[in-house]
Amino acid sequence: MKKIVTEEAMLREYGNPKSVFVNLFNREPKQEHGIYYFGNEDDGDFFDESDVQIWRNGSLKNHWHSRALLENKISYHLVNEIIKNSSCVVDLACGPGMGLIPSIKQIDAAFPCMASDANTLVLEEWKRYLGADEEVKKLDFAAFSVFDIPFQNNSIQAYSSYIGLSNTRHGNDGYKKALSEIYRTLVEGGMFYAIESEWNDIPAILDLFDKIGMQPWQIFEEKQISWHDRFIECGFEIVYERPQEYRSLRKEDNELGEAAFRYGVNIGLSFNAYIVKKRGI
Repeated sequence: MKKIVTEEAMLREYGNPKSVFVNLFNREPKQEHGIYYFGNEDDGDFFDESDVQIWRNGSLKNHWHSRALLENKISYHLVNEIIKNSSCVVDLACGPGMGLIPSIKQIDAAFPCMASDANTLVLEEWKRYLGADEEVKKLDFAAFSVFDIPFQNNSIQAYSSYIGLSNTRHGNDGYKKALSEIYRTLVEGGMFYAIESEWNDIPAILDLFDKIGMQPWQIFEEKQISWHDRFIECGFEIVYERPQEYRSLRKEDNELGEAAFRYGVNIGLSFNAYIVKKRGI
């Protein structure tokens, strides 16, 4: 049964119900274009005007209306659990796909969400695309890095991510820093709902790089650690863990995909769904 949260309860817990997240910031942001800015843009992906043209030519529209995650029983369960067990959620490193927010809004348009990303351009384009759409009346935008989340300690009920953390910079150190910030800012017992990716068959991947005479990408130069182990090491309790999807690397994707096709090797990314809980100290 869905958790019922009244306006009065929201007011008692957060103050103004239109400012659910704003009242939880740990410092004053700059505010323009309906977006809260906290800096650290270099921690995010780099986009330019060519990306903007792709977004404006239908990419954002397709992401906003996509039902792909809702048609997969594992990701549907994840999204439904957010709505059922939380009164709001902050989506981290949402990117051009807006993370899990489009799926959440298709189930419950009034569910309070915050879309966050270190890159300001992608948030500004989302804000421009969505405009005054009534469907997004409870959607905030904040530009910040997952390495420096601008919320008070023990203040956030729930975070979500759809391969947002998987694309975090600085390898294992970056993953650990992001998870420590999530842990710091979650309330005791707070939840992180995530679909994150991992490469399969690392020895085969390294062998392919050797065969084509290429230096392995930086991600493969470090020890590969599963998201399961990362969550445990950072103090989380795993409540739910399921494989959500597997995507083979295709010939047209990049040089590694072309090499895999040439040598008949199946390599790719496994996507796993997690619900993890902040354990009490």
